[in-house]
Amino acid sequence: MWKKIFNLKFWMPILVLGLGAGITMALLKSKPTARKKTNHQQGTLVEVTTAALSSPQIEVRTHGRIRAAKRVVLSARIGGEVIWISPNLREGRFFKKGEKLLEIGIRQSKSRLKAPFNGVVQTRNVDLGQYVNPGAQLATLLGSDQAEVVIDLPMGRLNWLPQSNDQVSAENQYQILAKISLTGINSTVSRVAVIKRRLLELTSRGMMVQLVAETEDPFLLKRLPNVQKNKNSGVVVVKEKGVADTENKRKLEVSTMPLFVGSFVDVSIPGRQLENVVQIPAQALRDRDTVWIASAGELQVRTVRIAHLDFDNVYLSNGVKPGEKIIISPIKGAANGLKIRVVGEEKIQHNKISGKKRRKGKRPEGMKKPRNKKSEQGNFSEQKEES
Repeated sequence: MWKKIFNLKFWMPILVLGLGAGITMALLKSKPTARKKTNHQQGTLVEVTTAALSSPQIEVRTHGRIRAAKRVVLSARIGGEVIWISPNLREGRFFKKGEKLLEIGIRQSKSRLKAPFNGVVQTRNVDLGQYVNPGAQLATLLGSDQAEVVIDLPMGRLNWLPQSNDQVSAENQYQILAKISLTGINSTVSRVAVIKRRLLELTSRGMMVQLVAETEDPFLLKRLPNVQKNKNSGVVVVKEKGVADTENKRKLEVSTMPLFVGSFVDVSIPGRQLENVVQIPAQALRDRDTVWIASAGELQVRTVRIAHLDFDNVYLSNGVKPGEKIIISPIKGAANGLKIRVVGEEKIQHNKISGKKRRKGKRPEGMKKPRNKKSEQGNFSEQKEES
């Protein structure tokens, strides 16, 4: 019995098991603990813009259509045979005021029809040798000195037009400048028109107010003496001082395009002045009357009052203060209190944190330890006493 107790073979398995258990416990107690790191990636990443105070002049943008300012039907005063027709009495040909256009022979006498104004032939309904009755419609003539622009304007935008003493609104007369350009033409060239009056009947579709403007020389006839034909390319190029024929050829070609009767035009009217409104991009407007504000890392849904809006900007009279951050990026499930991160601010925050860590860390290599003035003074006194 005692031999078994003091026998090493008897205790060896127990010692091995105990040693293993002790090592296991030591490893468990000394394992590294994971530290919780602050997550700076929480919240939806958004782009913002700063709301700015502004006093802009409204630019009213709409559309219109070109029509002739003068239009008459040339009719036969008496019956007879057409014995002569002017070469200019053809569709698309221009004529001068007082120019003889047609002659009708009556019993060895003639009836001459002259042009009542400068214009262009729209249609012709008569030929040489034809017998016409009194009152027969021979041709339709359009005036070429001016053209009218019928502008469609929503009723709500009528008060956006400028108010001045030059207007006599009681007589339905205006003197408002506008810019017009052909719709669909990729060009910055525009023409000047003057709004003269408004029609007193709304359009059947869209219930629009119609303004009538006038523009001079719609077919560019007064510029014809300054136009020369380029024999090499066949392109009509306007001679301008200081501009070579080869420069801006495309732009000059577009600038010689007439305002065709019946064509659609884009219209820009300088409107009245707004005072002390907040300007934000048009893309920042949500659901017609709300915006999203970035405040203290959260999203706020704010209802606003709109003073004016155009294709690029929205001008607010209430709801947003100058300097507030307006979210312009799209967000799914946007709601009050949604956690957000602003693009750009996170980088600044990271740089600040990195700077603090560098200051608290070890001194970079190559930098000398700053000297302590007190220690230097103590060392100097000790050396003096030894001497």
